[in-house]
Amino acid sequence: MRLKDATHVLANIAIPSTLTLVAQVRDQLLDAARSYAPEQVAQEEAEAKRLRAVTTDLPDAERLLHRVTHLRALVARVDGWFPQVEQQAPEGDISLQRLRTTLALAHKVLHDRDYPEASDKVISAHDWEARMGWHHQYFAGYLLDISEDADSEFITAIDVLPPSGDEAANATALIQQEEQAHGNDIEALSIDGIGFRGDLIDRLTDPEGLNLEVIVPPTEQAPSGGFPPEAFLLDAAKEELTCPAGQTTRSRARNAKDTGWKYRFSAGQCKGCPLRDQCLAKPKATSGRTVIKNDYEATYRTAREKAKTPRYQEVRAQHPRVERKLGELVRWHHARHARYRGRAKVLIQALLTGFVVNVKRMLKLVEACGGPTAGTVRAGLSET
Repeated sequence: MRLKDATHVLANIAIPSTLTLVAQVRDQLLDAARSYAPEQVAQEEAEAKRLRAVTTDLPDAERLLHRVTHLRALVARVDGWFPQVEQQAPEGDISLQRLRTTLALAHKVLHDRDYPEASDKVISAHDWEARMGWHHQYFAGYLLDISEDADSEFITAIDVLPPSGDEAANATALIQQEEQAHGNDIEALSIDGIGFRGDLIDRLTDPEGLNLEVIVPPTEQAPSGGFPPEAFLLDAAKEELTCPAGQTTRSRARNAKDTGWKYRFSAGQCKGCPLRDQCLAKPKATSGRTVIKNDYEATYRTAREKAKTPRYQEVRAQHPRVERKLGELVRWHHARHARYRGRAKVLIQALLTGFVVNVKRMLKLVEACGGPTAGTVRAGLSET
């Protein structure tokens, strides 16, 4: 049995204003390009200095516009000569790699300006993999994702994700990594409500795949205001829907989340229906009934039935162990704060911290048993 949960990690950065961020990226790009085009860099630095002087008294929005326009022109010029430099540079040129990375960063910052409503925006020129996210509060950084053996309380796998990463789906990666690295045969997984997704549950329970027993708290069903979707029956081809009154429809379209079909009964079909008051949330409305038949209706039904069993209660009683483990990582080993910058280095910090916590746990088990432990779990720590 594996218990899975995640918490947030604060990036090792000071979050600059957008005005400062654009200027920092511009300066980094110029510095990276200096050894390849020193004369052009000197001209661009002079232009940046001139812009700073002539825009000092302007509102920040106008100053930002000037800086973005300059950065866009600078990126276009570097794009023009970069392919030739790339062809001539010796293999393994560190300076070229730095220029390539910084140029990609500049492109991303400009893209963020073009699409200000996007959620995956760069927030720092010094750790450009860090992102803004929400985990009980807004934060800038990453997600620390772990799985833990329910019996021994060893951390069995660790990963670091961006805040926008699919934490629920990452359960698959954690389990696969452990099984491949250590040969453990994982049989069950307990995950919080974030894992109550039909596609994920199907993937985890697939007999041809991980073949796990999944214990997940079901989300509450929103009141339908009439007969629930389960009361409407699909034909064998899953194309025609029949309502409790016997009316049928084939009028359908995919729902907004692409997780099911939205069927529509016409106003004429529902107008004189004797079950209208029981079926429609607003019986006085002139429109007909709309029903969404989710692709994973059977999966959700099975998960909700499982939540009523003693087995579910038993496993969920163990789940707080992984929350306490995250608390140990955060409170006693400073896992809340990244010491380094970049997702790869933050992952190294997390792995070393997890290693220390596992060693502590081993010593406690040895002390409790008066000798070496005889468990079935290989107490390794894997990263995804």
